[in-house]
Amino acid sequence: MKVLILATKDCHHRPQVEEQLRKRDISYHIKYVDEHPDLVQKFKTYSSPNIIINGEVVFRANHEQSLPTKEELKAIFSA
Repeated sequence: MKVLILATKDCHHRPQVEEQLRKRDISYHIKYVDEHPDLVQKFKTYSSPNIIINGEVVFRANHEQSLPTKEELKAIFSA
């Protein structure tokens, strides 16, 4: 499983997502939108952070929800 966090460098929520992934022993990579505009275009990400697994966006931050809940993370990574 390839897990990618796509975020802005100043995203305040990214460290919280990282912490939740570490707690679940899930390895991940981080790419920053300003360094990878091609990924922003490819995944149509306009907020931060985003979680992408095996090339599919499984969590997309928006103005209503900036972080996945613990239950959402559990569901995402138990599948």
